Amino acid sequence: MSGKNNSKREEKINFVVGLGRSGFWAAKFLRSMGKKVIVWESKENKELLEKKEVLKKLDISVYLDKQFLFNEFSHCINQIESVVVSPAIPIDHQTIIKLKQKGIMVIGEINIAWESLKNVNWIGITGTNGKTTVTHLLSHILSKNKLFAPFAGNIGTPLCKIAYGENQKKIDWLVAELSSYQIEVAPYIKPKIGIWTTFTADHLDRHKNIENYFKIKNNLLNQSEFRIYNYDDKYLRKNFKTLSNGIWITTNSNKSDLSNCDYWINNENYIMERRKKLFNLNNFKLKGNHNAQNLLLAVAAARKIGLSPEEINDSLSSYKQLPHRLETIHQNKKLEIINDSKATNFDSSIAGINAIKDNPIIISGGRLKRGNANEWVKTINKKAEAVFLFGESSQKLKKLLLDGGFKKDLLTFNDLSEVIEYSYFYLKNNQTETLLFSPSCSSFDQFRDYEERGDVFRELIHKKFNLTLTKS
Repeated sequence: MSGKNNSKREEKINFVVGLGRSGFWAAKFLRSMGKKVIVWESKENKELLEKKEVLKKLDISVYLDKQFLFNEFSHCINQIESVVVSPAIPIDHQTIIKLKQKGIMVIGEINIAWESLKNVNWIGITGTNGKTTVTHLLSHILSKNKLFAPFAGNIGTPLCKIAYGENQKKIDWLVAELSSYQIEVAPYIKPKIGIWTTFTADHLDRHKNIENYFKIKNNLLNQSEFRIYNYDDKYLRKNFKTLSNGIWITTNSNKSDLSNCDYWINNENYIMERRKKLFNLNNFKLKGNHNAQNLLLAVAAARKIGLSPEEINDSLSSYKQLPHRLETIHQNKKLEIINDSKATNFDSSIAGINAIKDNPIIISGGRLKRGNANEWVKTINKKAEAVFLFGESSQKLKKLLLDGGFKKDLLTFNDLSEVIEYSYFYLKNNQTETLLFSPSCSSFDQFRDYEERGDVFRELIHKKFNLTLTKS
């Protein structure tokens, strides 16, 4: 009898759909638990073939150039234990709907990791913009104070990789960046601390409307034991009374704002905690008011965990900015060149542009997302010395700016290399202190992701301007 049960268990199959970072580690982790794993991937290239070879050695079957169609499951529908889908696959995909109708468990990589790591202290960080910086900064603060606090999730290290590792039992705090795509398939995850950085219209092609997008984000905070919100964000502030109880931060010093907030920055540049001075911001080097908000969110979490003001402040002096986020890639007395490739929507672009003190030349373009461009156009009109547009959205962005009354130099190019080529000669003939790469669009017209786009920008700049390329 026992042998038959073991045989049945062995026959159960766990499909992993998508061989990106999360799919690769989900497959490895499931296999380490003794499960039968089959991986499907719709593309085929050199990198995927290399991953296939690695997984093959673990007795994992990998099929490349395989489409995610329900009919493909029909021969083994009764053997399926779970189907783990890539975050890129929308939850209303027809195959997912049909699998669920058959009673099949459809989950994400984060679900598998949660089952293994739910006894660990989680900090779940979400938001339209700012979540990666808060995740990285908070992990740094905790780690510098001798807490084992790895960062993972949407920031780049899959949570299943953490679960797969030998050190998971030593984790003091798991600092997890969670996107709406990840939360959507894992509504029961319950962090000890939940942080909501910002909320603006984004990913509406996926979530259909802003209300659905808000509900997904809000679910993470509702499930969290302790909640931290950003009062500077208009949409969150508008929902102040309806959101679950938590603490709020603000960079504004208006009395009306302070009455609702627990952390803020006073006129002497000190972080305040409910009328108590914590420390001066001298050690914090990141540009922009949005980064001051990010810092306050991280400080609020660190204080909840029990760190002293001195411990937090000391850790800030060694913190280095993440690549592609207002990253200075060249600076001399005449010119600063800044890579803000992570500005993938209008709101993040506005935050970056406003962080620049002078009037920069701005490079924008890519694949346009849904969203209101009015504030972006106003910001460009107020701040930009000139605007160079490239890629799929260049003509649409040009029309938006012309319709908005932009009167200065406005040029369009096919791709980023053409922009850099022209920028070099433009800067020789026009005195400008800052060249800012602020795409305001997704990268998917010409690049794999914003990181590849930022890397290409950096390489093109260093090559054309004859600078020494330094790895960030």
